[in-house]
Amino acid sequence: MMRLLLPLVFCLSLVACRSEPAQPYESAPPNIRGTITLGSKSLTEQYLLMKMSALLLKDEGYKVNEMVFLDSQAVRTAMEARVADLYWEYTSTARIYYHKRSPLYNPEESYREVSLEDAKKGIVWLPKSSFNSSWALLMRKDISEQLHIYKISDLANYIRTKNPKMKFATNNEYLGREDGLERLKHVYEFSLSASQVVAIESDLLTQTVKDGRVDVAVGMASDPRIKKNDLILLEDDRKVFPPYDAAPVILETTLKRYPDIARTLERLTPYITNENMLSLMYQVDILQKDITKTSRDFLIKNHLLQS
Repeated sequence: MMRLLLPLVFCLSLVACRSEPAQPYESAPPNIRGTITLGSKSLTEQYLLMKMSALLLKDEGYKVNEMVFLDSQAVRTAMEARVADLYWEYTSTARIYYHKRSPLYNPEESYREVSLEDAKKGIVWLPKSSFNSSWALLMRKDISEQLHIYKISDLANYIRTKNPKMKFATNNEYLGREDGLERLKHVYEFSLSASQVVAIESDLLTQTVKDGRVDVAVGMASDPRIKKNDLILLEDDRKVFPPYDAAPVILETTLKRYPDIARTLERLTPYITNENMLSLMYQVDILQKDITKTSRDFLIKNHLLQS
């Protein structure tokens, strides 16, 4: 009874979650193997990861409840309270925000350490994807080609030798982070005065670069407006940004009860790449396509579901 009441408590007290309604083309399996509750943060990439996972699990005969939470802390709290069985998490989110540790910059080391730490709480990290939802430097594609700037080290050299007055934009969060602007300047050995950096809303970063109001923005590599606004990501050749590799995390008790869930998700994980996720987010956020149909079409295209 307590397990049935807990989701309602989360929704009412945190205003943090909502259940996803069934879609008309999602049919319930005739023989239910078990019930799984999937969680998602309120981000398009998270909706997609939850929806693709749900479609595959339903195809395997599970009844799936989908719950969308307000933010990282809400979905993490739900998992620790055994309300959510499974969701997709990012390595550095766990390392920095849940475990309160300094970021690690080697992707494999970061994954290993968060896996070991979460195992103490009965949370299992399944194999991670290559989708890295991290920070990135964004430039207009035409300017990048004109100046031959393709890597952050190219940009740093250009600032040092040709144009020390280039303007940057980012959000307030990045300015205050331990792994933020000060680390970027230190690792790549260039300087910026306070007047060269403007803090704006994340949603405006790509448009600000496109319009030429700044030369460079530090934004999210997974922003689908990068493609819409004809920008490029500069290669982080000195690994200044910590990895935010996405991976499914599942309660150990749930995995022991339904061990085949790991095999099901391991079929999906190789297809969760930066290129594929940007394409999916572009379809949903920019082209306004239905998220369930977009997810289903992607799974069918990659032979993970039958049409």
